[in-house]
Amino acid sequence: MPTMGVAEFCFTAIVLSSFAGGAVPMLAANKVISLGYSLTLLLPIGIVTLNSEQVYQAQLGYVVIPLSLLMIPICLKTSEFTQGAIRQRLLNNQLVIDMAQEKERVAAANRELKATSAELNQSNSILEQEIKKRTDEIIQISNLDPLTQVSNRNAFTQNLDTIIRASEHNKMPVALLFIDLNGFKKINDAMGHKVGDQVLVTVTQRMLAFSETSKVGRWGGDEFLVILPYSDKQTALSISKAIIKSIEKPIEVNGNELHLSASIGIAMSPLHSQSATELIQLADISMCEQKENGVWAPGMFTQALLAKIESSQTILEGLQKAIELKQLSLHYQPIVNSAEHRAESYEALLRWNFNGTLVTPDNFIPLAEKSGLIKEIGAWVLNRACMDAVHWPNSEAASVSVNVSVIQLMDDGFIRHLDNCLQSSRLSPDRLHLEITESTFVENEQKIRFQLDQIQQRRVKISIDDFGTGYSSLSQLQTLPVNFIKIDKSFVDNVHGKGEAIIRATQFIARELNCQTIAEGVETKQQADMLFSMGIDYLQGFYFSKPVPHKALLAWQESNQPFTKHTD
Repeated sequence: MPTMGVAEFCFTAIVLSSFAGGAVPMLAANKVISLGYSLTLLLPIGIVTLNSEQVYQAQLGYVVIPLSLLMIPICLKTSEFTQGAIRQRLLNNQLVIDMAQEKERVAAANRELKATSAELNQSNSILEQEIKKRTDEIIQISNLDPLTQVSNRNAFTQNLDTIIRASEHNKMPVALLFIDLNGFKKINDAMGHKVGDQVLVTVTQRMLAFSETSKVGRWGGDEFLVILPYSDKQTALSISKAIIKSIEKPIEVNGNELHLSASIGIAMSPLHSQSATELIQLADISMCEQKENGVWAPGMFTQALLAKIESSQTILEGLQKAIELKQLSLHYQPIVNSAEHRAESYEALLRWNFNGTLVTPDNFIPLAEKSGLIKEIGAWVLNRACMDAVHWPNSEAASVSVNVSVIQLMDDGFIRHLDNCLQSSRLSPDRLHLEITESTFVENEQKIRFQLDQIQQRRVKISIDDFGTGYSSLSQLQTLPVNFIKIDKSFVDNVHGKGEAIIRATQFIARELNCQTIAEGVETKQQADMLFSMGIDYLQGFYFSKPVPHKALLAWQESNQPFTKHTD
């Protein structure tokens, strides 16, 4: 350097300064190297020139030394920036790697999700098929009777409605058969439900020979329905008769030969109704009419039958208020002592004046029994008869006879009501006779026997009404506490024919059972004379007197006329 000229020296200084300045960014990744390199290039020359004897060199030293010092912060700053950039780049690279890895994980997850989704779709498809299968099974089960596998009540009604709508469009008739099995309850009770179920299955199979499965339904219990599309009245009657014959064929179950019959009611659409529900009701009404009348032939619904049902409904509705409106009254018919030719007892007979029309007991008593009103009405009759009998002249001798329904007798509260009637009326118990029909004894022999014993303990007498028509066994009669046996009118009407033998046999049975006999329905003098001569204890009938209101009975009793001839 001492030998360098000014130009050469300046050039060298410039080159070294340029190297130092240019190395700062290139070596900035390392602070020590960047700062050390720059100071190594500048600081020595600065120190040398500062002590140089050459003025221009010393002046240059004053420039280089500060420049060297200035390079320190520049290097540090540049190094810090560069290192930050490198760290950021490394971070970015790592981020890129992480993103790639994440992308791969996402792709793998997507692939797994896609595979899972495919499996799920397959599972859903299988599940949907299973659900559809189960749904179809549920629908089938909900529409089928589980025992017979034909339509149940709800499904049959819907199907019938559909067929009726289609028949309206095609203008073709539809016949509906309502079938009730006769004798099934006895089989079911005697042989058990398993045998009963087999019988129902067999009967259903026989019905299916006349109609499709979808057109046969079980209404409940032993009731069935059959739809016959495109069938007129004659066709429906013919098929119904064929079904009855098929059902009547013997059914073999577990080695037992069982026998059934059927009652069938028929209703037609559109002739009788175009409503499925109403058509079923009309067919049911027809069936019940056949069953009630004991007719084992199919019956077609008629408007006359509907009018009869509506009339019965009107009567039943009126009967519910008959006591409240004081429409009921009692008439009395004398029961004449054959030996003394005088009335010793009077049978209380119920009469009903329904809005000015006299309704006969034959019309309203069966309805009262079916509806359960017979308990209330029977209680009124018993109480009214006891109250009336107390006011009869010569009341110590005259008795009152009251008919008691089996429904009343089977009621647990009947004996209590009997006690109340005797207590409130103050009627002597031996003046009260209760008439019970012979058929009563087959209902529940043990319960009836208990009730009759309770009645006898109270000194109330008991009569068997309509004897010989109820088919009760003599073994039953000989053990029952009975005081009187009433001979039915049907035998009295034929007293001059075969009826005489039956009456004499009844008289013999009564004497053996220590009972007295009463012949009812005596209408002629010839009948009365014949029965007197036979020694029948008591006679009753129109020949002596028709049933009369209580006031008329009181007037006759006060006149004290003997019953030797017909009295109006």
